[in-house]
Amino acid sequence: MSSEALSPVRRRRRRRTLTVLLVASLCGGTGAATYAALSPDGSSPVNPTPPGPTGSTVAAPVSFTDAQAGSCLNWTQDGPVTRDIVTVDCAQPHRFEVATREDLSQYPTSEFGPDAPQPDLQRQQQLTEELCTAPTTDYLGGKLDPTGRYTISPILPPAEGWAAGDRTMLCGVMVTDADGTALEVTGVAAGSDQSRFSAVDTCVRAVGDTASEVPCDQPHSWQVTKVVNLADNFTGAWPTVDEQNRWLSGVCQTAAVDYLGGGDAGDEALYQSTLVPFWTSMTEDSWDAGSRTVNCALTKDSAGPEGQSFAEIVGDVRGAFTLDGQAPEPQPARNPRR
Repeated sequence: MSSEALSPVRRRRRRRTLTVLLVASLCGGTGAATYAALSPDGSSPVNPTPPGPTGSTVAAPVSFTDAQAGSCLNWTQDGPVTRDIVTVDCAQPHRFEVATREDLSQYPTSEFGPDAPQPDLQRQQQLTEELCTAPTTDYLGGKLDPTGRYTISPILPPAEGWAAGDRTMLCGVMVTDADGTALEVTGVAAGSDQSRFSAVDTCVRAVGDTASEVPCDQPHSWQVTKVVNLADNFTGAWPTVDEQNRWLSGVCQTAAVDYLGGGDAGDEALYQSTLVPFWTSMTEDSWDAGSRTVNCALTKDSAGPEGQSFAEIVGDVRGAFTLDGQAPEPQPARNPRR
């Protein structure tokens, strides 16, 4: 059956299902291949040089950081180059939270000896699985949302530190964008809601199996109207997607009307916009990991080629905007108004 033969309700439900799969495909869980290892360019040691063995004048390699489990790190991101890595209070903006500190020189092979090159991306991903995943999951209380906001990744020393013999590897979590760049966040990951969601007013563009936040004056697929905590209505075991849909349909309809002005004016604005309320839902694995947060948004089905799911919105939906390059078609008067 073609999408044109589906009722509006069924078409919207199919759209929501697509979005659940889309969100599930984003960077979550262990993402070493996306952001395999951070080497802060030109970062200076924050540890004093430790003494060598008694009577020795040979200093042990200085670690590029003294960060331990529970430390949070931030740095300056200049395109692909990172520099000036510092330890900060986790209540302050940061890009990485340390779960464990590993010394690769103690790895039970000669792979990381004095003259060894830094591991390539494939080896870094293996090291993430071998050395980071289990202790980082333990650090998070044994719960990692597989489609959540946190990605498990390692940080290796800068090239000059590695060449000088530093074999420190930090394992921890960060939040990345669709390109794998670490974003600034606040608060401690351990014990937090790991849901991947966007703030109210955010515009999100979905392309293929990735979604990224973009300015609303750029083409996007939906605009967020509300952040919803499923725990406000559901307790205990995971509510099925159908159960979530039945509740969120009313919540997100109200959110859409309120977002566009509230009352009769908001209801009329929603009708004239031709947009429809839209929401994300929570998978059972995410629920079991403690995630509870989803989004309400406004979107529109695509009238474009097969395989294009969302109309291309440009502009803030509370003002002048276009759908696939055209202003929304004026809708006929309703009597009685819905």
